[in-house]
Amino acid sequence: MFLAEVVANTPLCGRHYLLRLALPQFPPTAAGQFVQLQCRYPQPQVSMREADWPADRPPRLNQPELADHEAFLRRPLSLADRHDAGDHVELEIIYRVSGTGTAWLAGVQPGDRLSVLGPLGNAFPIRADKPLAALVGGGVGIPPMIYLARALAAVGHAAIAFTGVRSAEFLPGTLISDMPPRSDGTPTFCLGEFARYAVPAAVATDDGSLGFSGLVVQPLERWLDRQRIDPSRLVVYSCGPEKMMQAVAELCRRRDIECLLSLERHMACGMGTCQSCVVKIRSDAEPGWSFKLCCTDGPVFNARDVLW
Repeated sequence: MFLAEVVANTPLCGRHYLLRLALPQFPPTAAGQFVQLQCRYPQPQVSMREADWPADRPPRLNQPELADHEAFLRRPLSLADRHDAGDHVELEIIYRVSGTGTAWLAGVQPGDRLSVLGPLGNAFPIRADKPLAALVGGGVGIPPMIYLARALAAVGHAAIAFTGVRSAEFLPGTLISDMPPRSDGTPTFCLGEFARYAVPAAVATDDGSLGFSGLVVQPLERWLDRQRIDPSRLVVYSCGPEKMMQAVAELCRRRDIECLLSLERHMACGMGTCQSCVVKIRSDAEPGWSFKLCCTDGPVFNARDVLW
């Protein structure tokens, strides 16, 4: 467990923020791993609350007035990048405000301190025998793809990014003004976060407000059709909504392409204790499947093993 100082907490787009944390030290990390962030200040705050307990019936323990306005459980957040300086480490996290914890997190200011648990989970493996990668990210599944793009560039592997969001206002990235996303889904150097690693990107929006109008798996399929790539030289990485990843996995299955998924689950502990983040995985033992934990066995799984 580490205590981090908030360097910046910057709005990116609709309900999305870029959080930068500085720590004196932090263990090595890799793309696909995550941290468990405490969405409340580290100082313990103990208070007593009274429960209404009428004599003629059981107590009502779900009263709103008894609920805390800060999240009790930590929140799992993927890493978007990491920078190592001489005297400190800086982590970048892109998150979406979706509930009590992240709503509280949106209000933290530079200089505030947060408790960080991590790094947790496994990482995306980089295949030495597969020099080309397709990175498919949807919504808050895009940030791990940014971190992965950097890792692939560092070992000289080429990559193409495919990003999908509901609408242009929810794109957690920086558009390059003179290189807009193409409406036919052809990848271009339109997103600064990927372009800095020489990774072209396609943008798909559900409502057609930016780039390709439709699901992100469609530009991926078009690209595969155009390029006629040898499947043995390509690996597809994906993170995002489950329905999106399921579609990507099915496309890769039909074309005999290796596909690695970073699954999303609600997690209470992130360390395998609470057993809440189970994933149904194919197994040789009866009845042909078993449960794995997203936090410790994953979050990265081979798509061929996941039972939807």
